[in-house]
Amino acid sequence: MADKKKQSSIKKYLVSVIIGFVAVAFVGSFAYNYAAKRGGGPSVAVINGEPVAMGSDSLFANFYRQYSEEERQKSGDAGMTDAKNLQLLRKALDTVIQRTLILQYAKKKGVIVSRDMVLEQIIQKGYYATPNKKFDEKRYMNTPESDKKHVYKSEEEQLIIGMFIDEFIRNSLITDLEIRSFYKLYAYGKKIEYVFLRYDDVPEDRLKTFYEENPKLFERAHVAHILIKGGEKKANEVYEEVMKDPSRFEEIAKEKSEDPTAEKGGDLGWFYRKDMAPEFAEAAFKLKKGQISKPVKTVFGYHIIKALDDVQKLGYDKAINRVKQEYVNANRDEVERATAEKGKNILEKATKEPGSFEDIVKNAGSKVEKTDYISLEGRYILNEGRTLPLYDLMGIENLPEIVFSTNIDQVSGPLTSPKGEIIFKVVGEKKFDQAEFEKAKDYVRQVYTNIEQNYLFNDWYQSALHNSKIVDNFNRVFAKKS
Repeated sequence: MADKKKQSSIKKYLVSVIIGFVAVAFVGSFAYNYAAKRGGGPSVAVINGEPVAMGSDSLFANFYRQYSEEERQKSGDAGMTDAKNLQLLRKALDTVIQRTLILQYAKKKGVIVSRDMVLEQIIQKGYYATPNKKFDEKRYMNTPESDKKHVYKSEEEQLIIGMFIDEFIRNSLITDLEIRSFYKLYAYGKKIEYVFLRYDDVPEDRLKTFYEENPKLFERAHVAHILIKGGEKKANEVYEEVMKDPSRFEEIAKEKSEDPTAEKGGDLGWFYRKDMAPEFAEAAFKLKKGQISKPVKTVFGYHIIKALDDVQKLGYDKAINRVKQEYVNANRDEVERATAEKGKNILEKATKEPGSFEDIVKNAGSKVEKTDYISLEGRYILNEGRTLPLYDLMGIENLPEIVFSTNIDQVSGPLTSPKGEIIFKVVGEKKFDQAEFEKAKDYVRQVYTNIEQNYLFNDWYQSALHNSKIVDNFNRVFAKKS
């Protein structure tokens, strides 16, 4: 059971989210312009023989409208691109599929609600309320019959979905032993001291010599480009158009470039030679400010390149991080051997005298870092001040397991990461505290219950999808027309 809960942090589906996802109130009909313009055919999907309609007053349309409004509030009209619209349409269909499968399942299981329950729900939500009345009979009588049926059906389905969640999801039995085990998983931890032996911890004289002997590695260019994927002929046509009026380069890039940078007029910012395809870099670094290249072929297509600045070489101090990176790339075998030898010496001495770990590391020319408690999931890899994540440790996937298998005051390692080696000593352990558990018990139960309910729902939903016959017409109706 603990292993199952350990995986829960990856999925992040909480039942509260699921309920909100499937149980969205009916919001009335609206002008479904985008879907009407893009769509076609009678239904966007068929779920176990039940079609998903696309009309302006359909459930699919209502979900699309809801998600569109949410997106506009978040990113404004500028964010409502064709691609985003397509994404929201897909989300709306997925929501309808999920909702429909729940209702179909509930019907098979005989989950029903009485008319009185539905009417009470309608009154409580104030569908036919006026300022002084919770239910205004006159307003109800003046409401078109079709609208009343829509409201009734929506609230009936909402209640059925709620009953489904209550009966098949919420009523799962959670034992005190599970809560206690779950709390231990998250509250237990070990604290370590460690030394990170970096591959790029190279004497400065070597770095400076490397910098001076490899000047081209530290030159940067700033260009814009127009990418054409349609072949050399098309690229030459665009090049001719550019050369008729070079001042329109940015405008033409926005119109015709087939690269994400098109919206910025093709501006790629500053980059080093090795950051680009060799053919592209060779052409770009030959240009002076304002010059435009003929089409250059790379694996991505044909590029028309314009230099926005002259090539610049960064000074040593500004380029130091790049110098270290390039030095390691050019001398990987050397730096890995040197690091391994240094780590071996530290580990041998510290294993014999773990109490002198910090002094041994210091004498080797390095320094010890200290973590806060690391949980089994590695969720709290922070420094002792609980302020900054220790990124050097986060790249080591099996770190928590190795730390937990190491005894207090024991030294272990080396652990390798892309940037170096780590040797550590376990210096503290946070054990189960019954008093702390009792204080947190109610909250822990709530969190654990949400995770358990999520698993139950997710398992049910995946099974329902597998055992259902769903004809998904989304790509035929939308994607190919977008």
